Amino acid sequence: MNEVDWLKHQLVVPGQVIAVASVSEGAEESDDSFLRGHGTYIEKTRTEQRLIASVTGIVQRVNKLITVESVCSSIYDAHTGDLVVGRIAAVGGARWSVTLIGHAKMASLPLSGVHLPGGVQRIRTAQDAREMRQYLEEGDIVSAEVHKVQADGTVFLHTRSFRYGKLENGCVITVSPSLVPRRKNHYFDSFLDRFEVLFGCNGMIWMQRKLQTTDTTTNPVDSNQDLAELQERRRDEHASLPYSPEERKSLARLRNSIECLRLTHTLVIPESVEEVFKKSIELNISLADMILPQNAIHLTASQRAL
Repeated sequence: MNEVDWLKHQLVVPGQVIAVASVSEGAEESDDSFLRGHGTYIEKTRTEQRLIASVTGIVQRVNKLITVESVCSSIYDAHTGDLVVGRIAAVGGARWSVTLIGHAKMASLPLSGVHLPGGVQRIRTAQDAREMRQYLEEGDIVSAEVHKVQADGTVFLHTRSFRYGKLENGCVITVSPSLVPRRKNHYFDSFLDRFEVLFGCNGMIWMQRKLQTTDTTTNPVDSNQDLAELQERRRDEHASLPYSPEERKSLARLRNSIECLRLTHTLVIPESVEEVFKKSIELNISLADMILPQNAIHLTASQRAL
């Protein structure tokens, strides 16, 4: 593993060999063995296996786990558990193909990975496969979680949570994935007490007005199925209810706050978005003027200084 020690924290390019481990049939794990991390792939021969970089980035090593952290700000490197926002590109083969901005391949959302209407728990049938477009169709925007990332980079998604699924009647903005750092929480259902915001790790950010809450003390939720039906009703009401002029202006200001951060290449995190939003109101800057270069620089000055 001398080669890895030499390359650690060094820049590598796709196709560059990072480590070589000998392979002998029936032998125990050798001292030069390694574990493949993201940003790499393995090439095997009869006598050895080579760990090769699949992206341009910096080599990182933790014990025997070797990864390459991409330095390209426009590329999304998927990790299991990431919250992402994507657009349905194709339907068929008991799965949806989802475009994740910044990722080289289409992600796959299998039929078995989504909630059926009403939260019904059962095996998916051929009829469910024929009716897939009743759930999601081409052009729909969805939120999902990365379930698995294969060695070739193929991403599998799931929406087996009531907070994930089809997104309607809101606004989406795309920024560089490098501007959305991974955090414990990427979903905020009461942002600034008036919005719901999903900070997708792939750089797609969804925003909409806050959903109306339902009093569960008078209408108790007894099961996951009841919770699913309640969530579906809330989403249907939101999708069919037009925005008031004031709500549209507030949503546009939130969108432009994120655009200011994007223009100045500043991290898009809840704290920075909130500060730009409030500062634009304090300075009485109009919606259209927010994204003028001089105003974007002024509104993000404190965040860029961090």
